[in-house]
Amino acid sequence: MPRRTLQKWLPHPDHIRQLPALHRFGHWLHEPGIWHLNRRSVARAFAIGLFVALLPIPGQMPLAALAAIFFTANLPIALALVWLSNPFTMPVIFYGTYWLGAQLSGRSVIAFETIQQNGWGSTLLLDLYWPTFLGGVLCGLVLAPLGYFLISALYHWRMRLNRRRRNRLRQQRRGE
Repeated sequence: MPRRTLQKWLPHPDHIRQLPALHRFGHWLHEPGIWHLNRRSVARAFAIGLFVALLPIPGQMPLAALAAIFFTANLPIALALVWLSNPFTMPVIFYGTYWLGAQLSGRSVIAFETIQQNGWGSTLLLDLYWPTFLGGVLCGLVLAPLGYFLISALYHWRMRLNRRRRNRLRQQRRGE
């Protein structure tokens, strides 16, 4: 997606800095690197957003925001990518991470019918949570670098494409 289109959609940094709820984080929000749309900051944001989106924890957005500030990644993109695990996609994502975690930890996968019969007791939730967390971390450790390198590769591809276009235009102008 071109940079100008993204800049139209993203909020302006000054607008965000002036929100009353965010005044206590003002010094962190003044870091220019978290607002730039360059290859490194966007690729880092994708890695952070993908990793945090796969974690079965509450407070994914504050965690992604802190990680984006710490690693100087694009803050709005990191926060937007956390919403990959939204109420519609959570069942699929978390079941997949649960299944992977259960397989890797040697636990048997608990059938949904068993959950319905036994109820959602705290023991059952703990039996479900740790495999889901393990699977989420492992999937995040795989998808975060893939996202980073994919965005970097797309950025380089787009840069080469633009350079070829400019060279063709220069050649056409010289030939006229």
